[in-house]
Amino acid sequence: MNKILVIGIGSILKGDDGIGPRVIDELEKDSLPDNVVLERGDLSGMDLIKFFPEFKRVIIVDAADMKAPSGEIKVFTFDQIKESTFCDSFSTHGMALLETLTLSKALDMNPEIIIVGVQPEDVSYNLRLTGLIESRIPIIVDTIKELL
Repeated sequence: MNKILVIGIGSILKGDDGIGPRVIDELEKDSLPDNVVLERGDLSGMDLIKFFPEFKRVIIVDAADMKAPSGEIKVFTFDQIKESTFCDSFSTHGMALLETLTLSKALDMNPEIIIVGVQPEDVSYNLRLTGLIESRIPIIVDTIKELL
C-alpha cells in the first residue's frame, strides 16, 4: 500500500497562517486509511524535505497568498505553481516552500505533491483563526478526504 502524507504547515501564532495545523487537528478526529500519515508543524519549507522520500503522495495544507478573496481554497500541483503568476508570493512562509519543492525534484524525490492553499484573511500575531477561515475547515477536510 502506498503511503500518503498530509502535512499542515503554518504558525498557530499568526492567525490564519495556522490553518494547516488546525486542519490536521480535525483530520485526527476522523478514521482515515492506514496508509495515511498526518503531520503538523510550524516548519520552514526545507524542514519538509525529510518527509518526502518515504511517501508516494504528499498533500500540503497551507495558508497561501494567492491574491484571491479571503477564504478561497485552491488545489494544485507543484507544476501548476511554477507556471502560475502568484509563485513569487505563493506562501506566507516565503519562497522556502517553492524552493523545497524544486529541490525535491532535482534530487529525484518525486512524490506526487498536491497543495491545498487557503487564502488567509489575517496573518498578524493572534492565536485564533478568523471566523471566515475557521468556517472553511470542514470544506478543507472534505477536500483532503477526496484527494486520499
